[in-house]
Amino acid sequence: MLNPDRFRKTPSEIVANTFWQERLKPVIQTLGSRDDEARHDGRFGAPSERIVRFWDAPNCLLTQSDFALRERVPAENGMPTAERPEITLKLRMPDLFVVAATALPGSNEDARTTFEEDIAPLEVDDPQPDRSSVIVPLKRSIRSRFSLSTTQTAEWGESQRTLGGLQSLFPTLRNNVGSLQTEFRPSTELVCGPSIHEFVFKGARVKLGGDIVGKFALTLWYFGPTHSTPTVAEISFKCAITNGDMPGKAARRALALFVGMQTDLGNWVNSEHSSKTALALPGDCGRPVE
Repeated sequence: MLNPDRFRKTPSEIVANTFWQERLKPVIQTLGSRDDEARHDGRFGAPSERIVRFWDAPNCLLTQSDFALRERVPAENGMPTAERPEITLKLRMPDLFVVAATALPGSNEDARTTFEEDIAPLEVDDPQPDRSSVIVPLKRSIRSRFSLSTTQTAEWGESQRTLGGLQSLFPTLRNNVGSLQTEFRPSTELVCGPSIHEFVFKGARVKLGGDIVGKFALTLWYFGPTHSTPTVAEISFKCAITNGDMPGKAARRALALFVGMQTDLGNWVNSEHSSKTALALPGDCGRPVE
């Protein structure tokens, strides 16, 4: 998570690549060179634009079950450019085996399922009342969670926005949330969080070694009608592993880069929130459970 005040200007390639040149490249340079070539590569291109909303039941059934439900539709100048949105249901939790053993098929032909390890800074919400900052260890580190997500395009009108409608899109939903002592009522209407105008910049990369390439994404979320200052700013990178494995040196560079992003970006790092999804959930669903 980055300090959104650092991105006050209208979202553009200039803003994204100023961050890339002045802040992110120097962190990558601490990894050393690769055969006398810099490990940073490319630059951020024009952003993709989308409208995003997160949904849950009024009692936060999905969040309590470690699921997140996202609606996302491509946009141009703030207006949707597709008739049907992408609907994604994601299970994310620290236990690798529970996630790997979960079945999460979609009902549509274009449904695709992805398994990932999501790595974030090691930090927790401040337990003191009325404090929104996060607490981090003296020695910066990481926390791993594993996610299984299925995405498909679907009708998402008012009649589909119920637990029953969601069950028709993801047939194992009821079984997956059945461990909670909460009755699954198909007629329960889903509620959404704020409508988010999202800009995602891609194209910048880092060569980690062993043919492992980290691909950066700079994400800006605007909750309001103007684009003066984003509500959320986030920098991340992802890489595909080779035959289920990552070479040790590449893994160490990826870890060093992620820790370096926490320490070397200084006051560009957001110390107020630890999760952008939590800010986008409806009602109290994104608040820590006391």
